[in-house]
Amino acid sequence: MRANFIVDHVTAEIVFIIDQDDGMSVTNDAEAVCEFLNNRYPGRRIVYRDTMGQWDELGHKDGVFTDFLPYRQ
Repeated sequence: MRANFIVDHVTAEIVFIIDQDDGMSVTNDAEAVCEFLNNRYPGRRIVYRDTMGQWDELGHKDGVFTDFLPYRQ
């Protein structure tokens, strides 16, 4: 994984992360980020704040990145 992010908080359903804008972005390293987080927090949605301050979701199936989604609560 090449993206640099912090885990902001974790709920029973969602992992919230914040892109640190240092190196590769979460957006550009989505495949590795999904795999990494799913290994630590299996089955949870992954919501991230990008370098522009917008919250979006990384769609995945069992840690395999599928698509970018708008974040909806």
